[in-house]
Amino acid sequence: MQLVEEAKAYIEQTAEAIGQALEIDTTIVDQNCLRVGGTGRYRHRLGLPIPHGSFYRQIMVEKVPKIILDNRESFACQECEEKEYCQELATLAYPIVVGNEAIGVMGLIAFTKEQQKRMEENGEKWLGFLGNMSSLLQSKLELLTKNRLLAQQFEEAISSFSDKHAFQHLVGDQPNFLALLEKAQKAAAGNANILITGESGTGKELLARAIHSAGSRSSKPFIAVNCAGIPEHLLESELFGYEKGAFTGAGPKGKPGKFEMAQEGTLFLDEIGDLPYGMQPKLLRVLQERTIDRLGGLTPLPLNVRIIAATNKDLGKMVKNGEFREELYYRLHVIPLTLPPLRKRRRDIPLLAQFFLEKHDHLLGGAKHQFSLEVLRAMERYDWPGNIRQLENAVEYMVNMARTPIIGLSDLPENLGVYGETRKEADTTLVGQLAEYEKGILQTMLAGKTSLEEKLECARALGISQASLYRKMKLYGIK
Repeated sequence: MQLVEEAKAYIEQTAEAIGQALEIDTTIVDQNCLRVGGTGRYRHRLGLPIPHGSFYRQIMVEKVPKIILDNRESFACQECEEKEYCQELATLAYPIVVGNEAIGVMGLIAFTKEQQKRMEENGEKWLGFLGNMSSLLQSKLELLTKNRLLAQQFEEAISSFSDKHAFQHLVGDQPNFLALLEKAQKAAAGNANILITGESGTGKELLARAIHSAGSRSSKPFIAVNCAGIPEHLLESELFGYEKGAFTGAGPKGKPGKFEMAQEGTLFLDEIGDLPYGMQPKLLRVLQERTIDRLGGLTPLPLNVRIIAATNKDLGKMVKNGEFREELYYRLHVIPLTLPPLRKRRRDIPLLAQFFLEKHDHLLGGAKHQFSLEVLRAMERYDWPGNIRQLENAVEYMVNMARTPIIGLSDLPENLGVYGETRKEADTTLVGQLAEYEKGILQTMLAGKTSLEEKLECARALGISQASLYRKMKLYGIK
C-alpha cells in the first residue's frame, strides 16, 4: 500500500488539522521519503525529498515512534546531511504502518523554544494523538484501496459476460452465483421450460429476461405475468384471451391472451406458486398440447412459446401437501435454476452496491459518491432479508441523503439494522469526518469483542491506553 495520489488532498488536510489542534508545525512523508503534507515552513516543500540520514528516514526503517527533544545534541541527527543549518529544535515522529510495512511518517516540529518546551511537556500525549491520526489515515488509504479494487472487480464482473450482453446487469463474483449464470447461459441456448426459484428480491425476473435476450427468441416478445397479481376470475381470460361476446362485458372485438402475445417469444409466469389450484390443469394442458382455446372460441390456436416460471415458494413441498399439481410441477421443472439470497453472496454485496451507486448517481446527475470503508463493512455484515431489491433501495436512499462525496455511517437508512445508535446529523467539517473515521475504526476493531482482555488487546493494537479506549467508546456510543 502507498500514500496514493487520490489521498493527496486528505493528507494535506490532515496535516493542517494536526497543526491547528496542537499549534505546532506538522509534516507527513511517504514511503519514498517525499513530503506529501506540511504546514508552516514545510508547506512549500511538498513533493521534495527529506534529507538523507534524517530522523524520519530512520523511523521509516525502525517503524517505532520516537521523540528528539534537542536536535542539535541528538545522536539520531548526526548523520543528517542538513544538520549544520537545520532550524528544527525538537522533533516527534510516528510511523504509518500497514501490516509490517511502513508507508509513511507523521511528524511534529518545534522551531521555537516555546514549542520545544511544550513538546517536552506533552510528548507522550502527542504521540498518542499522532497514533490515532495515523490510524485514521490508514483507514482512508484502505478505503481508497478497497474502492480501487471494487472498481476493478466491478469492471471484471461486467466484462466477463460481455459475450452475452444480456447478462451484464447480473453483477456478481461469488462462485455459487457464477455457477448459476453459467448454467443459465447454457439454458438460454435451448427452448426447454425453466423454473427459477429464490427468495423475493433476488432478481428472478431479471434472470428470466437475460435468458430470453441471450437465446434465439431475443427478437420476439418477452411477456411477463404475475400469477398472484391477477384476480382468479380474470386469470383465465388474461392468459388465454377471449372471443367477442364470450361473456358479459367482453370487448366487441375479443382480446388475445398473454400466451398469444408471447407467440414465438417467451412467457414469464412469475409467482407460479400462487396460481389457483383450479387453473393448474388448464395450464398443464397448454404445456402438453401446445395449443390454447380462447374463452368462447371454437378452434384451438397453435403455440410456439417458451415458458419460464418463477416462485419464492417450495413447489416440491407444495406438491407433497397437495397444493400444487405434480404433473404441472414436472412440466415446469425441466431446467431448475435457484438464485442464492444476498446473505449467501456477501462477497457480491460491495459489487452490487457499487453498481447501484453508479446507476443512481447517473440518474441524479450530480456529484459522484463513494462508500466509506465502514459503510461497505456494514453492508457486508447485514443479512438483507429483502435481498437485491432492498439493497438498491438502501443505496438510492444513501445517494439522496449524503451531504458529502463520501457516504458515511450517518447516511445509512434507519431500518438497516447494523448499528443501533440514533443517527446524528452528518458533520461535514474535517474534524467531524475524522471523528467518523475514528469511530468506524473502533467499531471494526471491537466487533464481537466483549471481554476485558480483548478490549485491552484492541487498545494495545491502536496504540492508546485502556482509559482512552473506554473514553472513546463512551463518546461514540460503542458498547
